Amino acid sequence: MRGIFRDKSRDKLAQTLNSLGIRADLAERGRAEEKIENSWYQRSLGIIDIPEGLVRWINILKKDGSKNSLPLWWVILVIPDERPLTNHQAVDIKTIRKKAFPLFGKVVDVTWKGNDHHTGLAEVLSNDETVKNLAKRIGNLTVHSYAKEFQGWTLQVDRRFEPTNQDWATIQKIANYILSSARVY
Repeated sequence: MRGIFRDKSRDKLAQTLNSLGIRADLAERGRAEEKIENSWYQRSLGIIDIPEGLVRWINILKKDGSKNSLPLWWVILVIPDERPLTNHQAVDIKTIRKKAFPLFGKVVDVTWKGNDHHTGLAEVLSNDETVKNLAKRIGNLTVHSYAKEFQGWTLQVDRRFEPTNQDWATIQKIANYILSSARVY
């Protein structure tokens, strides 16, 4: 009975990735990785392991809706980075979507803003048209670096989405930019 009512967003994303030819395995619940990017008001729906590629696992977070608000989802794509860090300063950049008409208009441009600690990531991502098109289609993106919880990066999407092959190629391209960026010291 419990399975009937549970949120199947994780299952659906794994199924979509597998249909694209990307091996995606549902992980056992309760892994430590479920806590990455997870705030007090969110709950993890579980991890999807991706054995190949730069994105190694995906965590889907959900904030349940109430009578005054709709439920919200976040998709966290995790990119491990084995390069050594010292005196780590966290990189935290996100997309700013410019609309033709405020609030309701069509997204006409995307730029990346935030603190990239001289890695050059904000500029590189802002100048790539495929990255801009991805953000226009699927929603706001955020890149954050980690050194304590795990060593690597997260690429966060602020809603559920069903990636296409082109979307997944662009996500891998963003991960490549991240891993080839200047190191933060």
